Amino acid sequence: DIKSVYTQHENIKKREYEQRVIQVEKCSFTPLVYSTSGGMAPQALAFHRKIAELVAERTNKDYRDVILTMRTKLSFALLKSVLVSVRGSRGKSSQEHESPISEILFNLILDGLRG
Repeated sequence: DIKSVYTQHENIKKREYEQRVIQVEKCSFTPLVYSTSGGMAPQALAFHRKIAELVAERTNKDYRDVILTMRTKLSFALLKSVLVSVRGSRGKSSQEHESPISEILFNLILDGLRG
């Protein structure tokens, strides 16, 4: 059963990271587990629903449009990661493209929602 596989992987991530996140970062931890076909574990699904709800409220967009945009971006990101892992990176060496973590933008969800 796929749900039990998702739950098993959520539990593995919790065992590995939850205590450190709580003690060091002083925050909560939600494991985000996805399949390569775009499926989500229960906690990841709840996370996406909550984020979509908050984004829809703040941007005055319809929840259905927001969740559709999020799922589309996630599907393409998963597809890209699978292709890179199977085929390998193309172009210049990845070392030439590495940026410090402080320069990486993580607002991928909101980019597609701005009018």
